Amino acid sequence: MDVKIDSLRVIRMQEVTERVSLAPSTIYGMVQAGKFPAPFKITPGGRAAGWLLGDIEGWLISRAEKGGQHE
Repeated sequence: MDVKIDSLRVIRMQEVTERVSLAPSTIYGMVQAGKFPAPFKITPGGRAAGWLLGDIEGWLISRAEKGGQHE
């Protein structure tokens, strides 16, 4: 299995919004609707949450392949 190490990097909301050009409220709404990858807690019981860069990149690729069509 060929996994890029960078795809395992954890990114926080600020970087996610910069990469996908969506507001945090839109992202959280899409997470609840099951249309965007869900964040995970960085430390058990902690408040900080993030996404794997590879998950966000995969979501962007799937959107590009669909031509931005609504699901």
